[in-house]
Amino acid sequence: MTWKNSVSRAGSAVVIADVNAYVSSAAGAASSPMDRYYAATEGILVKVDPAYFLAYPNEVLALLYVGLISATENYFRDTLGFILRVCPIARTKAAEEKVQLGSFLWGGADLHSRTAFDFIAFSSAKNVSETLAKFVGHQIKKNGVWSAMLPEYDRLCEIRHGIVHSGLVLSGKNALRLGLVRSKKSMVVAPSYATLQEAGDICTTLVQAANNELFEAMVGRWAVDWRKLPSWDTKKARAMLKDVFLGFRSDRDTNRGAVSNALDFDSFVKEVKVDFNL
Repeated sequence: MTWKNSVSRAGSAVVIADVNAYVSSAAGAASSPMDRYYAATEGILVKVDPAYFLAYPNEVLALLYVGLISATENYFRDTLGFILRVCPIARTKAAEEKVQLGSFLWGGADLHSRTAFDFIAFSSAKNVSETLAKFVGHQIKKNGVWSAMLPEYDRLCEIRHGIVHSGLVLSGKNALRLGLVRSKKSMVVAPSYATLQEAGDICTTLVQAANNELFEAMVGRWAVDWRKLPSWDTKKARAMLKDVFLGFRSDRDTNRGAVSNALDFDSFVKEVKVDFNL
């Protein structure tokens, strides 16, 4: 023994016995990105008992916040992947961008559209807006609900930064962006059941607004823009619109009577044709 062993216990190198034990195949997924978001956040926002927050330390509880932001990011990856699959205009935009080859080599063909966004973080309003513009060619409406929710989502992401990168400690950069009062002591993230529910309301409203705005944009492209392209096939027009309808439709909201004008597909087609004078 020397002075080198005088301050803390010395550890020995440890390796993962079997990395396969850390992963498993995903269970059957819901049909639309919107419903996959609902399924992912239900366990965080609905099934967690308030008493859980009294029983566990902040380090464990903060992971619920991280899971909430992660589910929100995943909604954008799923939705952008879906749009790349159905929208020829988005595919043209995406052709100008670089993607990581590893995502395509490892994932199956069904995952290629989604894995194009594996390397992009959606944990900031800026990244969400810029990625939509670059890969889809969509500018978020300035006066819409989605645009109004982005600054609040940004604030949640600043808090997430303190959890993921600093062991709950907020950096000065994050504190300044949150507008917190200066403190002589370190500021730490302090999870509570009430703030988790509030964060859930923000993320869910953001995702719902994005889903409705992008649905409207894709239907508009089907009705106006896609049919101007050389690839347009009138025989496939109805099937293409059905893809859009089902890709953004939430079975959960529909079944719960939460959709203000729930339509079956035939009724939806009629309303679209009237709206666009087709």
